[in-house]
Amino acid sequence: MTGIDAFKTRSKANEGIRIALAQPDGTPTEHWLQVRSVWSDDYQSARSELIRQAIEDGKRLAEASPEEAADLKHEADRLRRAKLSASLIAAWSFEDLEFSEQAAFDFLLEAPQILLHVEKIAEDDRRFFGKGSASLSSGESLS
Repeated sequence: MTGIDAFKTRSKANEGIRIALAQPDGTPTEHWLQVRSVWSDDYQSARSELIRQAIEDGKRLAEASPEEAADLKHEADRLRRAKLSASLIAAWSFEDLEFSEQAAFDFLLEAPQILLHVEKIAEDDRRFFGKGSASLSSGESLS
């Protein structure tokens, strides 16, 4: 690929890649997530909205006591991070729970190790746009 098309990323970013999930102890499972790139439309939209919310939260925190503000900031940051990462998930293999961004958000709040891996994968442009880019189905797992 040469010319201007070599720089186009939007389609692949929005499509995402399928990654295998492992249990916290590293045991492989049959489960997977479809993870979008940080260059995806959904992520960019969520990022813009969360920046706006952070500004609003900052105004409210200014009115709280220092101790209360620290606790509120920590919790708000944790929730924003999960919300942003949930926008990176396009689908999953969990048949017992219908996929939605809210369900992904709830899942990531309870599985912070998965949240961290989703973030790392979504930021790795080579996985999405490199030559022969593919999912982790070749044996590497997400745990």
